[in-house]
Amino acid sequence: MERKQDALMVAIGLMWLAILVMGWNGVWLPAMILSVFLMLAHMALGATHKGKIDKKFFLYPLAAWAALWVASFSLSAYFADVFKGTVPSFTILGFHPSFAWTILTYWIGGILTLSVGLYACRDGWLSEADWEGFKKEIAEIKAQGGKA
Repeated sequence: MERKQDALMVAIGLMWLAILVMGWNGVWLPAMILSVFLMLAHMALGATHKGKIDKKFFLYPLAAWAALWVASFSLSAYFADVFKGTVPSFTILGFHPSFAWTILTYWIGGILTLSVGLYACRDGWLSEADWEGFKKEIAEIKAQGGKA
């Protein structure tokens, strides 16, 4: 990951630019899906430690979260188009079919995936040993009068 960090930062900038241009031009669904990859790139950078990211941690919860959000945006758009200008013949848990996917996969699914995943895989992004080492490093900096 360390060697790819610069390329990822450039890609993040390009994704921001592409999302802005798509939004200005009313190309909402691709912009929203690209925004998921933008957030995934930020999360991957944030989860790296000493230039590496735990592959298991990247797959779950990060990639699983991204898949849920892409599914949410896609299904919401699909059902919004299907029932455009009409009242749907059914609801999902009382919600319009397009909004139900936002609740189920984007909101509940995304929150549960990240919450459970961060707890279950916590050593993949911050192990107890790393946390203790960080606290020791901060204590040493404080002991030196705050100078690193």
